[in-house]
Amino acid sequence: MDGRTHFFAGLRLVLRTPSLLAWVYLTTLVVAFPLTLAMKHLLQGTFEGSLVEDNLRQGFDLAWYEEFAAGSSGLGKTFGPWVVGILPVLSNLERLLDGKLHQVDPMVVGAAILMVLAWSLLLGGILSRLADEGEPHPRDSFLAQGGLYFWRFLRLSVISGVLYWGIFRGIGQPLHGWIETATRDTTVERTFLIYTILAYALVGLLFLMTQLVLDYARILLVAEERRSVLAALFRALGFVKEQRRTVLSLYLLLLAASLLWLLAYACLAPGPNQSTWTTVLLAFSLGQAYLVGRWILKLWFLASQTRLFVSSRSQSQATEEWEEAPMEDPPPAQTGLP
Repeated sequence: MDGRTHFFAGLRLVLRTPSLLAWVYLTTLVVAFPLTLAMKHLLQGTFEGSLVEDNLRQGFDLAWYEEFAAGSSGLGKTFGPWVVGILPVLSNLERLLDGKLHQVDPMVVGAAILMVLAWSLLLGGILSRLADEGEPHPRDSFLAQGGLYFWRFLRLSVISGVLYWGIFRGIGQPLHGWIETATRDTTVERTFLIYTILAYALVGLLFLMTQLVLDYARILLVAEERRSVLAALFRALGFVKEQRRTVLSLYLLLLAASLLWLLAYACLAPGPNQSTWTTVLLAFSLGQAYLVGRWILKLWFLASQTRLFVSSRSQSQATEEWEEAPMEDPPPAQTGLP
């Protein structure tokens, strides 16, 4: 089967298991709630009971924001016009490719670590359900599978963090430094732009290929009940190499779906200048819809890749059983002689 078959099979599987989406979405809300509460109190302390509060009811007050930005630190530095609409997505993407995603407030880093722990706990139950779609999966079994594979996924998360650090800090940052040095005396901006695009393309390609192998390593840990994370990584690398045509075609289809969702949100997302309850609620709803869509895409990636691996393994096992089956002697020929 080609990548398109598993692409649509993965989507159908995700749509048939809405409880998985509910788990990951509620987990995101729980992790983000303390940061939201802290930011609420921080912002309220700067304008509550003043004329600025009335001005903000009419729209974004740039004068207030300039004063707030000049005196803010820590978590307050993460607030600005770029937190609304498509801008936070593009800002995080730029920080990721520049290798500066870690340069944020410690509270944000703490929330990210907490999300990694929660994802490591949920992932065992998610992949167990995706790998055995025909089997019943009660809630206690889902949580039991999560606890069973928690430490394995946590070890894999540490390894993936080291790999990503090597890509962005060990390759990306020195590469951008070299570009800045090489184009310092260049008067044509196009040269700097071309070099930067090529650097982003290289770093992005390394990131995507690493992520692809790590995805199959996670699937292998559950589908083959492996205990060794390193063995799962090498097995995943071998699987990607063996099934490279199907694996890459499926991955490109999933990336295209992600890009289409991002472009749709970029066209629909409102800006920061919302002054009525209707427009504020609309902006909030669109943001949550985008977040839900991102989680659907994440589950879609895992479901399609899991179905591809399970299907390939079943075909390999069937071929091995056929090759190992003993050959039966043909029946004697009927000559018709007495």
